[in-house]
Amino acid sequence: MTLADDVTVIIPAFNSQETIAKAITSCLDLSGSSLIVVDDGSTDRTADISRAAGALVIQQENAGAWAARNRGLSAARTRFIVFLDADDELLPVGVLKSLTVLREDSTASVAAGRVLGVMPNGSERLLRRTYDHVDVAALLTKGHGPWPPAASVIRRDALREADALPIESLGLRYAEDYEMFIRLSQTGRFLCHDQPTTRYRLFAGKSSKAPLQEMRDKETIRAHYSAELRIAVHLMTPTELNSAAFTRAARSSAAHRAWAATAFWIFRSFVADPFSLLRRAFHRLRLRLIKN
Repeated sequence: MTLADDVTVIIPAFNSQETIAKAITSCLDLSGSSLIVVDDGSTDRTADISRAAGALVIQQENAGAWAARNRGLSAARTRFIVFLDADDELLPVGVLKSLTVLREDSTASVAAGRVLGVMPNGSERLLRRTYDHVDVAALLTKGHGPWPPAASVIRRDALREADALPIESLGLRYAEDYEMFIRLSQTGRFLCHDQPTTRYRLFAGKSSKAPLQEMRDKETIRAHYSAELRIAVHLMTPTELNSAAFTRAARSSAAHRAWAATAFWIFRSFVADPFSLLRRAFHRLRLRLIKN
């Protein structure tokens, strides 16, 4: 028995024929692991390519990533789960490190390594961690997930426990990763190590294509869980939300070297909140002063 024999990699996929084979190939060095692709109503050759690459394929009508992950989870039989997006890749050495860390601490629900971010031009960089400690209060306060799901190995029992929490899950189309981590943080500790575990495409997911809807869903999730858990957080005003979403759209456009679109979104962000850039600059300066 190898270290990966008790792991299932679940890949939700929608019209992913251009990237799914590469995602599957990145899992093959996890010798002994199981691999499930949940085809979420694709109209292209995603399912055929996935089968040819050696994955078990489950097909369903389009229902979103949350439903696709849960469908894959219901078919998994292993103790540990990895959720991989169809346009990203696993780094098996890092995944095996996460498994070792998680096996050594039965009180932990999640073990995660570092993330290699891949820009649209193909360049890579090791992304900095934005969390020193992950718990439900920190997640609700910061308002974003600690890392992409593929950076994590998760206990299947923790996912079951998270699903059974008395707080209703929202299962929205966007920010579903964020809600998953909020629920998991109530089941056990999050452990971290420094080995890269995933190659993550920046400015490529659905949140980059619809930043305003993603941020609206994120704030809906924050409002729901902060109220249920009685944790005080500052929810974004409509002005702050619009400005942040337009800024994210500008960053995505710049990453794709779409300069006219970049200028347009910067202008929209400034019109939405003229003082947002000054506030962000002050916030970054304050963080640097605290660290020094």
